[in-house]
Amino acid sequence: MKLQLIARISEEQLFLKCVHELGTIFYTVNANGVVCEIAYFSGSRIVLLQQPNGLSEQFAQRVKAEGFKVDRLEIDEAQGYVKIVQGSGE
Repeated sequence: MKLQLIARISEEQLFLKCVHELGTIFYTVNANGVVCEIAYFSGSRIVLLQQPNGLSEQFAQRVKAEGFKVDRLEIDEAQGYVKIVQGSGE
């Protein structure tokens, strides 16, 4: 049996506990340059961080340093994929 973790969370500390160097962090920014959506993906984990009150400055800096900015993130849990779009690469 193959197990997968699919998590939608709002706590920064839990997000950090769920990620490791074998996966990749992707994030989007809004019109003001503020990180607004974060996804971590590895072969067995999809972790989405949604923080309606905004991220702490330290956490946002870490995400920008370790992650990759993309224009769009799509997560399809039913089909089991994460789609990212960066630049004009539709």
